[in-house]
Amino acid sequence: MQVYELESNAKINIGLNIVGKLENGYHLLDMTMLPITLSDKLIVKVNNKFEKLKIKTNKKDIPVDESNILYKIYKKFYEKTEISPLGIEIYLEKYIPHQAGLGGGSSNGATFLNFLNNYHRNPLSIDELIELGKSIGADIPFFILNLPSRVQGIGEKIFEIENNLKVSLVILKPPFGVSTVDAYKEMKNISNPKLANINLIIEGLKENNIELIEKNIENNLEEALLNSDENLKKFKTKLLELEDVKFFMSGSGSAYYAFLIKDIAEQFNKIKHRFNDCEVFLCNFK
Repeated sequence: MQVYELESNAKINIGLNIVGKLENGYHLLDMTMLPITLSDKLIVKVNNKFEKLKIKTNKKDIPVDESNILYKIYKKFYEKTEISPLGIEIYLEKYIPHQAGLGGGSSNGATFLNFLNNYHRNPLSIDELIELGKSIGADIPFFILNLPSRVQGIGEKIFEIENNLKVSLVILKPPFGVSTVDAYKEMKNISNPKLANINLIIEGLKENNIELIEKNIENNLEEALLNSDENLKKFKTKLLELEDVKFFMSGSGSAYYAFLIKDIAEQFNKIKHRFNDCEVFLCNFK
């Protein structure tokens, strides 16, 4: 039996615009996505005595049946490549909160897909991996490449960008999640959404200009959810009471992030104390 330990990292969005909608209902996006060091672990045991996938995890509320994204990746990979399936046992050690807009499930799927492809000596090209990943989850193509990127379309158009931002990140996950489906549904009630200036955010990331970045961040999904979600409204009000730290929602939330530049440990401890009902993480860009 061969054992592999894989790191599966989260992401944050710095700016998220909804720029259109396709006939099939999918929304067209323009945003930046950046990998961060907050990570899950996948312990993968290859055991060729059987030809199936077994999943175990440290979180009781995560399904381990065929609805798990790892199952979907496993099935699609072997269908696409027509290779005989490996017998695999995975222990998924979750640290990335779910229903948070941090991409934890998509990251797990992309990490496992890259592993399978590498193990079988790369039968699929990068483009084929992205196409396969896209059919399972919109954020999977980003995590296949796992580089600071401008992401467009429904998540499949990925352009690498330069990130020279010298900061730490605090991630705050409130004790509730939000529905991505609800966020998109609520968009129809926003007649004139505020748009992030993605070009200036990219310039700020390159030039290490935190003020330029913060001034140009908007998130259309947050704007939509604040229209309807009472939990989120109350939480956002509490965040706005902080004088020296600005928090921004990642993706469809409910997690928020802030950039910490000085007195990092002190600021982190203050935030942790004030939001003691939340999951709070200190991390960096990857």
